[in-house]
Amino acid sequence: MLEELRRHAQETYGEERSAEATLQGALDAAATAVWRVSHEPLEPLGNEPLPTHA
Repeated sequence: MLEELRRHAQETYGEERSAEATLQGALDAAATAVWRVSHEPLEPLGNEPLPTHA
């Protein structure tokens, strides 16, 4: 995922801009977020209460 994000950043911003530390940090954070979400269970754990409309 990270390599794909980096490739798209390079296509969008160019090689010099996409190598900046700020952009690389944002790409790392985005890839980490995608990885975490992909490892979360799709079903709720246990007997979680249903949301109420208060």
